[in-house]
Order: sequence, then structure tokens, then C-alpha cells
Amino acid sequence: MKNFTFFAFNKKYIWLLIFGISFASAFAQSRKGNLHLKPNSSSHRLFVTFNDDTDTATEEIKILLDHYSVNLKMAYPLHPEKINELSQLALKKVGNDNAVKSLTHTFEVIGSISDDELLELGNELETLNAVKYCSLINAKPVKSPSDIPPATPLYFDQQTYITDFGVNMTYAWDIGLTGQGIRLRDIEGAFNPDHEEFNDKNVYYGLTLHPDIDDLTHGTGVFGIMYADNGNYGVTGLSYGAEEVVMYPEISVEYGYNVIAAITESINDSTEGDIIIYELQTYGALGDFGPAEYDSPIWDITKAATDAGIIVVAAAGNGAENMDDPAYASYTSRGDSGAIIVGAGSNDEFHNRLWFSTYGQRVDIQGWGWGVLTAGNDSAFVIDEDENQNYGWFNGTSAATPIVASCAAVLQSYYHSVTGNYLNSIQMRELIKSTGTLQGTELEGNIGPLPNMPEAIAAIDSLLNIDSIEKETFIAYPNPVSDKLYFAGNFYMDTYVTVYDILGQEIYSAFLENKSLNMAGYATGIYNLKITQNGKTFFKKIVKN
Repeated sequence: MKNFTFFAFNKKYIWLLIFGISFASAFAQSRKGNLHLKPNSSSHRLFVTFNDDTDTATEEIKILLDHYSVNLKMAYPLHPEKINELSQLALKKVGNDNAVKSLTHTFEVIGSISDDELLELGNELETLNAVKYCSLINAKPVKSPSDIPPATPLYFDQQTYITDFGVNMTYAWDIGLTGQGIRLRDIEGAFNPDHEEFNDKNVYYGLTLHPDIDDLTHGTGVFGIMYADNGNYGVTGLSYGAEEVVMYPEISVEYGYNVIAAITESINDSTEGDIIIYELQTYGALGDFGPAEYDSPIWDITKAATDAGIIVVAAAGNGAENMDDPAYASYTSRGDSGAIIVGAGSNDEFHNRLWFSTYGQRVDIQGWGWGVLTAGNDSAFVIDEDENQNYGWFNGTSAATPIVASCAAVLQSYYHSVTGNYLNSIQMRELIKSTGTLQGTELEGNIGPLPNMPEAIAAIDSLLNIDSIEKETFIAYPNPVSDKLYFAGNFYMDTYVTVYDILGQEIYSAFLENKSLNMAGYATGIYNLKITQNGKTFFKKIVKN
């Protein structure tokens, strides 16, 4: 029998736990002096971040750039209106927009010079008072945190990571929670939008996939875990009811190989409450694979995103790196980016760290890192030798990360449906950590607990003073709404809906048909809905665009 670890909750504890977190800016005073070539990377790119009041055209900067025959270009292709939006959200969420402003002072060095010259230039730039720090990152693709050999035996099985043997997402489904209204973005290689699991799903590319990329299996596996169709065939995604899942490939027609640009474009298309997944890894402090945010420019844009209320869920990497090692001191000194870092745990009742997973106190939550059945490869079965009908076993922190991201999507959807607000990345992280099933002790190295959906939902109920036993859960989405408003949850045939305007005047009432309400003809503004069913009444505030 599975040995769940349960927690007793009270409202005061939950309020302190989830909302009593300090959101002070975590930027280190200086990151200078840590510049080095990555030991396993054959080519590099140099980024320079200036102090906020620096004129990048000053004579001393120009002399250095001219000496090496290089130029500067903005590192993050953020739209001006998106910068303003992120700043306003950050001011509301954390009280300052320092992380967002920092992005406008970061540049990439452009020119044909060697890695040694880039390192030399970076060190010279760091001697200038105007320069906050420089950073070298990979100029060629880093292997995705994907399957770990040996191959899993070819056998058919259920997706047990969905059940109470795993994260117990079936509990959430049973009360109508499937991620409704939440948008997910995935940063990685490629996926197959023609797979049968996505025929009628809202999936697409946010950038144009480079034509040289022909391996679609990795992203298809990730999308399958999160968003596969809940039909009578194949597999089912943990958050199959989400609004959309969009991929921003790290190698695109628009930017070539450019992880920073892919992340930035995903932020251009995101706002408060959205979830961005980093199916990425980089060479860490000990020379093997660690989380992408070990690279300073990625840490910076991650901090800006989470400050603005966007949730970031990132793979820890498959390098078995110990992030508690002193070699990570410069990374640790930056503070907390706000991202949820995911390690790989065993697919059994023990939830032990798998040997390849990067670990340490900075790794927050684990997902199954072995034997995760999903779409996209033929290690389990394939129908008619058709790549659009193949299924297989998915391993690594690549498998663990979408499991955790899906749990975050479903919990975000529930919280938003009840409150009209969103949990930010740190609040979501603490919610899942505090209610999760504890990590096993067979292998040392922290990767955090496994999400436990019944306990996480119960914690939200406790926070919001909802009776978990007698509640009739329902969700109204999308909110704000432009045309049709949809409902999901435990509904009865005699469910009745009444719509009131902002002045409290009744403007519509009828039995709810097809679990939807057409609001296309309503004027822009705020409306209150009263839902009556089974002798109980619920109220919901809806914003009409």
C-alpha cells in the first residue's frame, strides 16, 4: 500500500505558508569574477549586463568593442508593450520591477571572434564600473534532458503516474478539475502536431521550427503527458482541459539556435497566470547537466517572468549535479529566481531520487523520471507503422517536469475559478511542496516531494474556507470572456444560472444548457453569476471583454 504523508492544515498556517513569503529582489550585489568557458561546450556567446543608468555608447565601451570588431544588440526581444505590462504586474506582485528593467540593459556581443577572445573581452568589460556582469553561454544546442538508457522493456501498462500510485490526478478529474482556462508554453526542441492525440487540441508553434529539425519525439512526449486527448484511445494528458499548449523551439527560422529568444518570445505571448516549461538543461558548475537558469541571462529573464506572476517550471537536468556543492556558490548568491525546479524520482511507492537527476536544496519538487507512458516514440507500441499513432516510455527530468507543470496548471485553474486571481510561481511551489508525498531516502540528494493532488486541493479549500467534503466544485472559463462561457464540474440536470449586472439588476436567467453560456452580446463590464443546483447556490464574478 502506498505510504502517503499527510499534513494537518489550518487557515492561519496556509495563509502564512503561501502568502507570507518575502518577495524582495534577490539579485546579488555583484556577479563579476565568475566568467569562464563551459568545459563541455565547443562554442560560446557573450552577454553583458550594464548598470541601469549606463549609456552603452560611452567612449570606454566603444573603444573595447572597436578593438575586438564587435557590436552589441539587445539580448531579449521583448515587445515594448510587454515590458510595460510585466513592469506593472511586477509592481503589483512584488512591489518593484527591478528584474524587468534589468532585461532592457542586457546585450549580446555580435561579431566573429574566438571563444578565447570572448572570454578576454568579457573580463575586460567587467573591469568597467558601467558593467554589472558578463556571462558566457552555449552557442550550440545542448542535449535535451531526455530518455536515460537502458530502454524500458516493451510492455503495455496504464499511466499509473496519474493514479493514486502517482500524483493522484484522477481525484482532481473526478471533481471536474482538468486545467480549464490555463495556457502552457514549452521551451525545447520540437513536437508533432499531427499526432492523433492532438487532432482536436489547441496546440501550435509560437516560432517557426527550423527545417533541419526532424526529431519530433521529445516534445511530443512532453505534450502527451500534459495535454493528450481524453478520448477512448491512446493516453490522456494530466491537464487535458487546459486552454492551449504552445511550443517555442530553441532552434527556429526566426532566431536560429537561441534559447534566450525562445523564452523571451514565450513571455511576449504570456501574462499573469500562464505557465512556461523549460525542457532545457545546460552545463552546470561541475561540468555536467544542470538547470537552464544556471546561465545568468536565463536566470534574469526567469526572475522577471515570475515577478510578473508567470509560473516557470524547469527541469533540474540529468547530470547528477550536486547543486549544494561550493562550486554553485556564485549561482546560489543570485537568490531565488522564483522558478519551480523539478528533479526525477522513481516510479514506485518509494519516490527515491533517480541516479541521474541533478539534486540539491534548490531542487523543489519531483516527478516520475522513469517509465512514463506518453505519445511520441515507438518504445511501447505503434499502429500501422504510423508516427502519428506511436506511444512509448519517457524518462528523465524531461518526463518529470511536465508532470509537475500539469499539477500546477490544474491547481491554478481551480484557484482562479474560485478567487478570480492567480497563484504566482513561488506560491504554487510552496503549495505543492508543503502538501506533497515525501521523497524516499534510498539515494542521497534532495529532489523534493511528489505532488499529491488531493492534499494540494484540500490546502486551497482550507485557505479559502471551502468545505472539501460537501462542496460542489465548478469552474467557469475563460474569465475574462469574449464570447462563450464554459462550465465544468459536478453539474446536475436542473442547474440554473442567473446573470446580474454590476448594479445587481437581473438581466438573464435560465436552465444551463450544454454547460455553456453565450455572452457574445453582453456589453463590456463585470457580471455576477448565480448558479443554483441540488439545493445549493454559488456565485461567480465574470469579466466580459
